[in-house]
Amino acid sequence: MTNPMVVPSEAKIADSAGPGLGNELLRWRSHPVKAGGRRLVWVIAVTGGMTLMLTILYGAFYGFLAILILGGSLGTYFLPTDYVLYEGGVESRFIGVGRTFAWGRFRSFYRDRHGVLLSPFLLPSRLENFRGIFLRFDGRGDQVMALVERHILPPTGDDAPDVTSKLQAE
Repeated sequence: MTNPMVVPSEAKIADSAGPGLGNELLRWRSHPVKAGGRRLVWVIAVTGGMTLMLTILYGAFYGFLAILILGGSLGTYFLPTDYVLYEGGVESRFIGVGRTFAWGRFRSFYRDRHGVLLSPFLLPSRLENFRGIFLRFDGRGDQVMALVERHILPPTGDDAPDVTSKLQAE
């Protein structure tokens, strides 16, 4: 007997209505290693060099440990990440693990050339990398930014932080 409340991960990502977030607006897959180029050469050279150096200096166990640690930290570079933007929020899926956030959670965003960081804080914080989510553009920068700007409104009035008084206090 199957439990009707359990939804397989493949069915959840394919559902056009989303995980309770409304209609799907945009879906894409980011796989940075496919871009190749100099960055790929450098990542492989540094990872391989560190592993080789630790293996020679300290033995095979530390070389293996280096592969695990470096490979794990570079996982989002080597393995694909799926992103889906819904009317009600954002979903990301990496190696079968999904993270879903409502748009209302985010209060600011920061764009760079590779993607946009959605932050739950009004002012920059060291915690935003852990509490927010980074959406890689992978060729869809304009589409992603249009949706992010539409759903994450800049604070106005009483909600707006007084940045000048905070800077003067420091």
